Amino acid sequence: MNWTLALANETVVFPRSCSLIVVGETKEGSPFCYEDNFTLLKASAEELTVTLDAASIHPLEKLHHVCFIEFSFREQGILYYALVDLLHLETKRNVCTLTLTAPLELKQSQKRRYPRIALPTRTPVTSRIVGVREQISHQNVAFTGQILDLSSGGMAFMTSTRVFCPLELELSFVLPGIAQKITVYGEIVRVAHFSSDAYRVAVRFHRVPDSTAALMEEYCSASGADS
Repeated sequence: MNWTLALANETVVFPRSCSLIVVGETKEGSPFCYEDNFTLLKASAEELTVTLDAASIHPLEKLHHVCFIEFSFREQGILYYALVDLLHLETKRNVCTLTLTAPLELKQSQKRRYPRIALPTRTPVTSRIVGVREQISHQNVAFTGQILDLSSGGMAFMTSTRVFCPLELELSFVLPGIAQKITVYGEIVRVAHFSSDAYRVAVRFHRVPDSTAALMEEYCSASGADS
C-alpha cells in the first residue's frame, strides 16, 4: 500500500500504538537487537514521530550504529510494515522520541509453513542479520551457532546470541560429507530458550536457488534414510 494513500484513507491514524525493531551494532562490535511498542504521535508524507516511555535505563543507550529499523502496526487484523531510517533521537525526562523517515510503501504479512527433517549431527552455521520480513538492509556483524535440523524450506539452530522474529538472516554452513559451502537467506519465525545461556532459533528460507534446494533435499533424504 502506498504510504500517502494510507494517510489519506486513514489506514494510518495517530496517536496509535506501533512497533519498532531496531538492529545495529554496539561499540564492542556485537549485534544490537531491540523490539518494543511505541506510540505514533504524528505522521506526514515525509517523516514519522514515535515515542516510548523509558525506564531509568535508556533502551537504546548501547546502540552505536544503526543497520536498519522496521516500523509496523496492525489495523483490522492486518500487519503493515516497512523499513525506515532514523533522522533524530532524543531523550527527555524518561521519554524517548525518534524521528523517522516515512516509507514509500507499506507491505503486508504473508505466512507459509515448511516441513523439517532432523540432522544426524549438529553442524556449525555463521549468521548475519541482514534485514527484517524479506526486506534486505545493510549487513550486520556475524554470530555463530549449531544447526539442529534442516530442510530445503528452513532450519533450526542453537546460538548464544539473542535474536527475535521476524529478523532476516544470511546463513552460511557446510554440511557433513559435502564440500560445497551453502549460503541461504531466511526469516526467523520462532525463538525459544534452549538452555540457560542459549536459544533455539527456527528460520524459514526464501528465494533459495533450485540447485541449492535440491542439494539440501538430497542430503536430508539420505540422512533420514540412514537414521
